[in-house]
Amino acid sequence: MPSNDPVDILIQCPGSHGVIPDHVHEQASALQNLGLKILVLCCPAFLRSRNATYPTIPCMSEGATTNRTNAFARKIGKALQTVRNQLVFALEVYKNRPALVLSASHVDSQSPLWVWPHLLMILFRKTIYAMNLHFSNRDHHLGPKWWQKLGESLSYKPFRIAVAHKRLPSNNPLPKYIRTVEVPIGPEKTAQIRENPKKIRQKWKVARGKKIFLAFGHIRNHKNLDLVIRALLENPQAALVILGRVSNHRDRPLKYYQMLADDLGLSKRVYISDEFVPDEKRQSYFEAADFIVSTYSGGFHSQTATLATAANARRYVLASSGDSPMHDLVQHFGLGVFVEPDSSEAVADGMATLLHGDLPEANWEGFEAHATWETNVTRLLEAAADLVGGRPTPSRQFEGYEDEAVPLPTLLSARALLPAKPQKISKRKEPAAPKPRPVARKKPVKRLATAKSAPSPATLEAPTPVPLETPASLAMDPAQPVFPGFDAALETPSQQPALVNGVNGVNGHNKTSKNSEVGVSPKPRRGRKPRTRVADLEPTLDRQSIGAVAV
Repeated sequence: MPSNDPVDILIQCPGSHGVIPDHVHEQASALQNLGLKILVLCCPAFLRSRNATYPTIPCMSEGATTNRTNAFARKIGKALQTVRNQLVFALEVYKNRPALVLSASHVDSQSPLWVWPHLLMILFRKTIYAMNLHFSNRDHHLGPKWWQKLGESLSYKPFRIAVAHKRLPSNNPLPKYIRTVEVPIGPEKTAQIRENPKKIRQKWKVARGKKIFLAFGHIRNHKNLDLVIRALLENPQAALVILGRVSNHRDRPLKYYQMLADDLGLSKRVYISDEFVPDEKRQSYFEAADFIVSTYSGGFHSQTATLATAANARRYVLASSGDSPMHDLVQHFGLGVFVEPDSSEAVADGMATLLHGDLPEANWEGFEAHATWETNVTRLLEAAADLVGGRPTPSRQFEGYEDEAVPLPTLLSARALLPAKPQKISKRKEPAAPKPRPVARKKPVKRLATAKSAPSPATLEAPTPVPLETPASLAMDPAQPVFPGFDAALETPSQQPALVNGVNGVNGHNKTSKNSEVGVSPKPRRGRKPRTRVADLEPTLDRQSIGAVAV
């Protein structure tokens, strides 16, 4: 319990879990280590998970909206709880008479109801008010818009110093009379459990000879892990390991990154797992990797505790972000390569620089001496001293110490380092001597053999008509017509005319084919018996027998 003597610094923290109470705990411990008299106003649950060596007063209330299901009831309960905590806070400031007051975060809910006692402390006690710049949640605000605007403007009135862990934009809502001081985030004081880095690498199933880039922590869209996967296409010697879980439903799931790696043909060089790694084993996982990835988008203006763990493991960082304290830390101490945010080509060039570039030696010891909670609170105390003495306070951490920075590495082009693809050289053969053209042989034409005794067409003479003799049997009745085709049958074989120039047959028709040559008799068909002709019959047949045969 505090004594009646005034304290040096009074800290107010109504929360019990999360980043803000963790920062308050580390700041209070660092201030006490500097020999200052500290008093922390907290809730009863604040001390359950923390080993506090500084004096505390559990006078803050927490959880006013836990048992309420109605949205309006939750807002009413939150507003009443804020007013109650701020009035108790003003009462303790009046009782303990601190020289410096540090609020855990900025609160503007219903400030017209509780800001007046704090303004009286500033007016009569000359108390200096400072705050850690964590803006409050506006979901619990009540009242019309003019009331909310009035509360926002009055909530800044007591404060003169703002401790910022990020770079504020030019259009920030802070009034000009508040001095903004950028401070580093110290390392987590956790006893590490050592593990064999080789066994961890075997668990990741990364091929030998590949350099591992580790992305550790919560999986969020603004970390640009998809750009890191695409950058592997231009760095065949690199592999990526992603360890973490998706904490928000608005962020892409792990399956998205796995499908992206499969589509790009990089599934063998990308390992993704939602394995939970406790804080005690974090440094061993960092030591198992070759480089650490912190490629934030251009909208990120804060800093991360990954830098402290990477520095303890002596691993270079591939980083990107907007204008932020992380940018200053990486470049001032040479912790790695800082590239342009939101660009896969820039990330690929940063990878190539870490893999093949000549990096300057990082100032690991200087970073570890600077990124501490002692430096955090020292910057706060210097700002308070400058405020009392009327001196200006440098906003950035390394303002005026640019000459002590480590030289920046030269960025390499990843595409220029890719091995050139072998071009297919067309082998031109020298033209050979022309070969002699073969003589085309004509295919033999099958021709029918001509008779040796056949005269040539030029020597053929006109056939001499041979008068046919009329049989005696037909001369008896000259008026009777002759049967065409049967008159010749009445003649004996000896009386038939001889072959004259290849013309024979009944009525002088040629029996040979049209294509056959003159004087060449066609070959008889095989396998068939010759047809019986009328001329082959006996010559003694009379007209009646001939008619019977014809029928």
